[in-house]
Amino acid sequence: MSQSAPDERKRRILGFCWFRRETYDQARSVMSDPEVLFESFDEWLTAARKIERDVATTGDKVVRIRFDLPGFLLWCASRGRMPDEQARAGWAAEEARKRLG
Repeated sequence: MSQSAPDERKRRILGFCWFRRETYDQARSVMSDPEVLFESFDEWLTAARKIERDVATTGDKVVRIRFDLPGFLLWCASRGRMPDEQARAGWAAEEARKRLG
């Protein structure tokens, strides 16, 4: 029985909340953990693009999930979740699965 080479690992697709400039401040203001988000959209965008590049170097892929504040808050409420970092990650992952089948 042969083993797969380490570089033949299954590639992951990661859903990533992709904020929009025009709604970033509003989204940040309703989060239960605004301190973990960057203070400005431009800071967030710089960091998000770096994460995309870093993920790409591993062979994985980031799928940008346009952040929908009302949809996200409804998702949180329906699951009894606080609107925080873990919820954003869970929401983005679920949206990515919906998009990719």
